[in-house]
Amino acid sequence: MSNLKKQKKKKHTRRTSSRSNRLSSAIIQRKTRGKGRILVLRETLGLPRKDFARLVLSSERTIASIEAGRKPSPKTARELNELQRIIDALGEVVDSESIGDWLCEPNDAFGGLKPMEVIERGEADRIWEMIFYLRSGIAG
Repeated sequence: MSNLKKQKKKKHTRRTSSRSNRLSSAIIQRKTRGKGRILVLRETLGLPRKDFARLVLSSERTIASIEAGRKPSPKTARELNELQRIIDALGEVVDSESIGDWLCEPNDAFGGLKPMEVIERGEADRIWEMIFYLRSGIAG
């Protein structure tokens, strides 16, 4: 293996190992169904149920019932999967402990909208575009 490949692998390992334990535990438990999965993800983000419900395009009542053990509907399960994918990708490029706050703060990149509002509007592709630019190092 060339020195350049070794350096890249070492850099990737360092970046990955520096991720927050909280985010890592959410990733490990993402296959958990119902209460465990949704509660871990919500607590990882540090969001109240109301804000978390906005991210998965559901009501607070729906989130509460899932946390109480009810199986999520297929639509809610899809939204949870998409949110988990976004959180995982953001965790690769920014400090994972700040993701919950970032989702709730107005962002100039989104015309002053909060990333949470961008997701609510069905425009998560704008967040994926931002993640792409952050991963690639290209000024967006």
